[in-house]
Amino acid sequence: MGKGKFILVENQLISLTSINLHQAEQLISIIEHLYKCGIIHRDIRPQNLMFDETGNHLKLIDFGFATTLENNENTKELGIEGVVLYAGLKFLELYLQAIHNAAIIRTYKYERTFDLTCALNVIIAAASYEFWFVIKEKNKNYNGLLNLIDNLSDFETIKNRIKVLF
Repeated sequence: MGKGKFILVENQLISLTSINLHQAEQLISIIEHLYKCGIIHRDIRPQNLMFDETGNHLKLIDFGFATTLENNENTKELGIEGVVLYAGLKFLELYLQAIHNAAIIRTYKYERTFDLTCALNVIIAAASYEFWFVIKEKNKNYNGLLNLIDNLSDFETIKNRIKVLF
């Protein structure tokens, strides 16, 4: 095996599970810095966002799919890499159209603002996760229904329990 230079960081970063306003602003600031440097990360997702041990400073990791733009470039056609789940609507429409037509799209013209849309989608998803977590913890009926689903024996029990929600 070849030897390389690596930085090993153990137990120093904490995974993103939810996000508050300050952290969302930090994410937008990170994307702004990349934008000004002409860098498109192309893999903005919760798994690539970490906090320091204090939970105060957000870090973006894994630049394996990152690319750079020249000053006069606003798009760059590249092979599709990274997770598509948090991509913008334009990208997802193209991707879904290709799947629907049984076509294979290999490239996409990544916009300079591609990461900003992904960041917004990560923020919305993380904020929604927190919303559902609070609902699960505070709403006994909802929590009870989730437990019934986890231990599903019959649908009649669930139908009867849903009645209390209305």
